[in-house]
Amino acid sequence: MIRTVQEGDYLGLVELYKNFFPTHNRFQEENGKIVSYLKEQASKNLLLVFDQDKIKGAMFLVNFGSDSNNSHKLWKFRHFAFDDENVAKELLQEAENKVQESSQTSKIELTIAETEPGKEFYLNNGYQQEAALINHYRWNETCFVLAKSFGPKNI
Repeated sequence: MIRTVQEGDYLGLVELYKNFFPTHNRFQEENGKIVSYLKEQASKNLLLVFDQDKIKGAMFLVNFGSDSNNSHKLWKFRHFAFDDENVAKELLQEAENKVQESSQTSKIELTIAETEPGKEFYLNNGYQQEAALINHYRWNETCFVLAKSFGPKNI
C-alpha cells in the first residue's frame, strides 16, 4: 500500500535507505541522524512509502517551482529506494499521477549516480538521459540527469 509517511515508519526507512544507498554519505550516518534528516525533509516535501508489513520502498517528491501561472511545474525525485522492481513501478506510477494532477504540464527530473541502482529502471519507464555530471557527488563518479515530461492535458 502506498501512503504518506507516518511517525512509526522512520526506523524502517533508515534500514531501507542504508541498504539501497551503501555509498550515500547521508545514509551511512548513525540512525538518529538519519531519522532527523528524514523528518526534516518530510516536513518540507511529500514522502511516499510503500508499506507491506514493512517499508519496501520510499521516495521524496519535491516541487522545484512553476511558471508564473502554475500551468507548468518542475518536480524532482529524491532518495527513491525500493526492494524490488514491482514496488518501484507502483511508487513511480503514484508519483507520476500526483505530478500530472498538479498542473497542465510538468516535468520530473532526478540525478542518479552511476554506482546507484535504478538507471535502467528509469530508462525502461520513459525517462531520458539529459546530462552526465562528472565528479558530481564523489570524485571519479559520474551522475546522470534523467527526466520525463508530461504534455498538455486534454480538457
